[in-house]
Amino acid sequence: KSGFSLVMNHPACVNEITLSLNNKNARTKALVLELLAAVCLVRGGHDIILAAFDNFKEVCGEKNRFEKLMEYFRNEDSNIDFMVACMQFINIVVHSVENMNFRVFLQYEFTHLGLDHYLE
Repeated sequence: KSGFSLVMNHPACVNEITLSLNNKNARTKALVLELLAAVCLVRGGHDIILAAFDNFKEVCGEKNRFEKLMEYFRNEDSNIDFMVACMQFINIVVHSVENMNFRVFLQYEFTHLGLDHYLE
């Protein structure tokens, strides 16, 4: 509890955790997504997660938010743990929002990056 509180209150901690998605190890990426999903479910956490992925976009030179995440999802199809963690994270990010318009916007972000096509 105290560790999680420190993570939530540190201004750059979630950004650094999010940048750990660039790790080559699929298990590390899965653990990162599980932690980010947990942060997303805490009050105020959703905004922190979206800000962290905005930072990730800027630092990693993405054109669209979640671009690298979707790239990893498509390329790590041999690692079930990572794929499950990724889908859980996406579901939590999209469906933990009460505002229906914002939820549709988030769904569109992932659709635009090819999630629907890939899942088919």
